[in-house]
Amino acid sequence: MVFLSSNVASTNHPQSSIYQASKAAINSIAKTAAAELANRKIRVNTVSPGPTKTNVLDKSYGEAAQGIWQNLADVIPLKKIGTPEDVAKMVVYLSNENASYITGSDFVIDGGMNL
Repeated sequence: MVFLSSNVASTNHPQSSIYQASKAAINSIAKTAAAELANRKIRVNTVSPGPTKTNVLDKSYGEAAQGIWQNLADVIPLKKIGTPEDVAKMVVYLSNENASYITGSDFVIDGGMNL
């Protein structure tokens, strides 16, 4: 099992407490499920992406979204925004036998944003 969370689960930003708490709860549920399901050989992990280029921001902000994306990229050490494909690759990896010894882990993929 792979739960999708967010890198904000481990941050503290004003005006974001409910969203942050909901993502921290997902991480906690996943760790508990990993412990409870291990004897059945069911692995449970979370993937916690940072900013990911989807059309949600574009639809909400129109042309201004490009500036927002650029401002976000500027504060990320790798200087890029994640893609849905970046997230999908991690989920696929965790879902196959190459990750057979991984459970109860959270994989933050945010370009180093929360170093």
